[in-house]
Amino acid sequence: MPIPLRSPEPTTRGGCLGRRRASNGHQVANRRVSTHATSVSVVAATKEQSASGRQPSERGKAGKGGFQRPEEQLAPPRGVMESTEWFYSETAQREWVQAMELDTLTPEMPMLLKEMGINYDPDRLAAVLNKRWPQVYARAVQVSATLGGFIAAVARDYALGQFESNMPRRAKELRTLLGKLGPALVKIGQALSARPDLLPRTYLEALSELQDRLPSFPNEIAFAVIEEELGQPVTELFSELSELPVAAASLGQVYRARLLDGTDVAVKVQRPNIGETIAVDMLLLRRLMAVVDQRLPQINQPLVPLVDEFARRLFAELDYVQEGHNCERFQALYGSMPRVRTPKIYWQHTSRRVLTMEWIEGVKLTNSPAMAAAGLDVVDFVDVGIECTLRQLLEHGYFHADPHPGNLLATRSGDLVYLDFGMMSEAPQYARYAIMAHVVHLVNRDYEAMCKDYYTLQFMDPSVDTSPIAPALAAFFDDVLTSSVSQLNFKAIVDGLGEVLFRFPFRVPAYYALILRSLTVLEGLALQADPNYKLLAKAYPYMAKRLLTDPAPELRESFEDLIIKDGQFRWSRLENLLREGSKSSDFDPTQLWLLAEWLLSPGAAGVRTTVVAELGRVIDAAAAADVRQRIQQQTGDQAIAEALVPPQPAETEAQERAALLLGAISSRLALQEPLQLQGSGPFGVITPQDVQRTVARLRAVAASTAPRVSALMEQPGGVEIVNGLVGQLSRRLAARAIKFVFGAQQTLTRTNGGGGGGGGAAAAEAVDSSRWARERAV
Repeated sequence: MPIPLRSPEPTTRGGCLGRRRASNGHQVANRRVSTHATSVSVVAATKEQSASGRQPSERGKAGKGGFQRPEEQLAPPRGVMESTEWFYSETAQREWVQAMELDTLTPEMPMLLKEMGINYDPDRLAAVLNKRWPQVYARAVQVSATLGGFIAAVARDYALGQFESNMPRRAKELRTLLGKLGPALVKIGQALSARPDLLPRTYLEALSELQDRLPSFPNEIAFAVIEEELGQPVTELFSELSELPVAAASLGQVYRARLLDGTDVAVKVQRPNIGETIAVDMLLLRRLMAVVDQRLPQINQPLVPLVDEFARRLFAELDYVQEGHNCERFQALYGSMPRVRTPKIYWQHTSRRVLTMEWIEGVKLTNSPAMAAAGLDVVDFVDVGIECTLRQLLEHGYFHADPHPGNLLATRSGDLVYLDFGMMSEAPQYARYAIMAHVVHLVNRDYEAMCKDYYTLQFMDPSVDTSPIAPALAAFFDDVLTSSVSQLNFKAIVDGLGEVLFRFPFRVPAYYALILRSLTVLEGLALQADPNYKLLAKAYPYMAKRLLTDPAPELRESFEDLIIKDGQFRWSRLENLLREGSKSSDFDPTQLWLLAEWLLSPGAAGVRTTVVAELGRVIDAAAAADVRQRIQQQTGDQAIAEALVPPQPAETEAQERAALLLGAISSRLALQEPLQLQGSGPFGVITPQDVQRTVARLRAVAASTAPRVSALMEQPGGVEIVNGLVGQLSRRLAARAIKFVFGAQQTLTRTNGGGGGGGGAAAAEAVDSSRWARERAV
C-alpha cells in the first residue's frame, strides 16, 4: 500500500527521526546509519518479512487505488548470475555496508564529492582521503585479498600454456569477484565489457552480464535523506509515497510519489555513503593502475587515463542536480523528434542526492510479455531508438552513455521514453564525421582508407604504421560481406572488429566504446522479437540523409567517396542514397538544394567533371539505342541496325536512367512537351544543333517557371556543367556520325554482294543518311 504521509512524531535528542509506526505490523529493528558525510545520523528501521512468508514483491503490491508495483524485481532473477547470488543477499549486503561504512567522515567530504562531479581532480581526492588512511587501507586489503587469487590464477594459466583454455572459467570468476566488491567495481566491470581493445571477447561477454542492482535500503533512511537534502519534512513535500521502491540500483532507488498538488512523480534517492565508497575505490584503482603502467609498458595504452575518465563520469553520476540538467539538455536537443520523450524535472524537489521527475506510465522494452499485452511492438520502438541514437552520436554528439535496456520505456501512445541521465558523454565533432567516413569506407571495402581513419579517430598514434591492419580487416570483412553491409548483424561486426582491436595497439576512446555498446544493446532488444532484424539496414536511412543534405565539407568528401570510384560515377549508389534517405523520419527534400549548390561550388570541380562525362555517356548511349530501334523498325533487319549503330555496354541501363533524368527535368520545369531523345536527323539522330536548341529552350523555361534552377544554371559551376555537357554530346555525336558512315558503306557492300532485295533499299537509304551524317560531322 502507498504510505500516506502525516506530521512526524517529535524527534529524539540528537536530531534523529522518531520511530514511525509500521503500518503492516511488522517487527522493527533499529540501528544507526550515517546518511551523509556529516555528524547527522538517523534511526533506520529494517522491516523483517512477516510471518505469512510473503516475498518483497508481494508486500509491495498496492491495494485499491494505490500505486502498483512494477513487473521488475529489485533483485536479479533466479538462474541469472547464480555465481553472484551471495552478493545480492541481505546478509551479504549487511556485511558489505559494515565493511565499507566509514564512521569517521570528515565535514569536507560532501563538498569534495560535489567538486569531483563538476571537475574531477585525482590529486585533490587523494589529499582528502589520505587523512583517512585506516579506512583506505582496510578497503585496499579487502580488494587485494579478493582479486589477488584471481590474478595469481591467470598468471599460472599463462605460465602453463592454459591461458586460452581456461579463459571462459576465469572470465566468470572475474565477474563474480567484481560483483562481490560492490557498486564501483561492478560499474568498472560493465565499462570494461565495452572495451574490445583491452580484453578478449570471452571476458567482454562475461562482464556484460554484470548486474548493478542491489537490495533496497530501508524507507526510513531514504526519507531521512530526502528531508536532509530538501530541508523539509516529507509530509510537507509529498502527500503519498509508495511503500517500497519501484526500482533499486547500485547508486540509489526510486519511489513513486505524489506531490501536494496531486502530480504523480518519481523520486530518486541516493544510497547513503555510496559517494564515499566510490571515492575510496577510485583512489585505490588509480594507484593500482599507476603501478601496472609502470611495470607493464607492453600494454597498448596507459590505464590511468582510463581510470580518470571513468571516475569523472561516475562522480558526475552522483550529482542528481547535474542529472536533471542532463535530462533537460537531452530534451532540448532530441525532444522534437517524433515519438521521443523525457520526464520533466521538478526542481523545487531536487537536490544533489534527491531527484524528482515526472512519473510516466509505460512498459520497459525488456518486458516482452507486458509489451505484447499492451499491443506494443518492440521492433517499432527499437527503430525509433536507433534513429534517436544516431542523431545523438553523429548529429549533436551528446549521447546517453548508460545504454541499459531498462532505461527505455514504451508508452501506449507510442512514445519512446528515455530515463536515467546520470551518465552522459559527448563525441567530438571530428569523430562524428570520421565515423561516417569510416562507414563509407567499409561500404566501399576500402580497407586502406579505414586504416587511415584510425588516425582521425585517434585510435592510433600517428607514429604507428596502420598498413599491417588492412589485411586483418580484409580477412574479416571479405568473409562476412557476402551481400551488402546492411544485411550484417551489427554485433558480428563489433565482435570481428574487437578481435582486430585486441591484436593491434589501438587506444579506443571511451565515447567510441559507448557508441558500440549503445547500438549493440538496441539490436539485442530487437533480435529478441525478430531474429532477422538488421540494425545496419535500419540505420542506413539516417546515414543516407546526412550524406545527401549535410553541407559539412567532411561529409561532402564522404559523399564523393561513395558515388565516385576510380573516376567512374556510380548511379546505383546515388539512387540508393535517395531511396533510403527519403525513409528517414525528418528527411526534407528541399535540403537537396544544398547538394546542388555544393555540386556547383569550386570545391566540387572534380565531381562536376565526372558528372558531365557520365551524363554525356548516358544520353549518348540512350539516344543510340533509340536510333538503332528506329532503323530496325524501318529496315526490318537487326544486323543492318547494329552495323549502322553498334551497341554499347549497359545501353539498357542508360536508357532507363536517361528516361528518369529527362522525365525529372520535364516535371520540374513543367514542360508542355516533355524532353525526348529523338532529333532532327535521319532515323531521329540527335544533332549538335538539336542540343543547342534544347539548352536554349530549357534556359528560357527555367527563367520563367523555376527561378532557383535558372539561378543555379547561371552560376559559374552551372555554366561549366551546361557547356561541358554540350561539348561532350557534340563530340560523341560527331564520332557516332563517322561510325554511321562506315557502317552504311559496309552494309551496302555486303548487300550488293548478296543480291540486293529489301536489304539493298534499306542500305541505299542508309548511305544517303551517311552522306548527311558525314556533312554534319565535318
